Amino acid sequence: MTSSKQQVLQHVIWSGSLPLEIRLSPSECRVYDQADSYFVSQWIRESVERLLKSHQIQYPRLSYLPFLLPRLHAFFASSLIDPDTPAHEGWFSFENVPLKWHYPSGLLYDLFSGAAPSQATGSNKKEHATSEDGESSLPWRLTLHFTEWPDEQLVRLDGDGKVIHDAFINSVKEADFLRNGTAKGIMSLSKEDSTQLWTAVQDRTFTVHIYHAETLY
Repeated sequence: MTSSKQQVLQHVIWSGSLPLEIRLSPSECRVYDQADSYFVSQWIRESVERLLKSHQIQYPRLSYLPFLLPRLHAFFASSLIDPDTPAHEGWFSFENVPLKWHYPSGLLYDLFSGAAPSQATGSNKKEHATSEDGESSLPWRLTLHFTEWPDEQLVRLDGDGKVIHDAFINSVKEADFLRNGTAKGIMSLSKEDSTQLWTAVQDRTFTVHIYHAETLY
């Protein structure tokens, strides 16, 4: 594959997104008829007000659900039975199955939605993917919880973000080893470079991410 084609493919993969609709678990909602749903947009830096008005309700496939927890906690705070619960104690489920937060959102969708990866539409497509029973699987409807953490299935998060950072670095080490037979690539990154790689994932900075990721190829 030529360098230009590889760059195009990398950008297409990086830009992939899917719409999410997130509801607060009814057991944690003080409102009788449940809280409003939270629709997630792909524009990470936009304000909550803009997000709620947006018709483009996309979230990056190569991002992680815990990044949404501070915004979601703020959005649902007035509806929570216990609004003092820390944001990092939030976790997501799909059809009563806890979702592994260390998997990218796109991978989780492909695993649980019943739709083929090729059906996971990007931000430039209007068609909804369909599951095997013919029903629309988009937007992907998730349930948010702030209590009863499923300790047997999920590792707990921390308020400083160290747990999810370490999980990301470990997953990159595993991927590096599977691809190259060694994890020397990621292990040779300086602490600054490793931090920049992680920050690029958080901030959705493609050029910085690909600059450091290419050292692993």
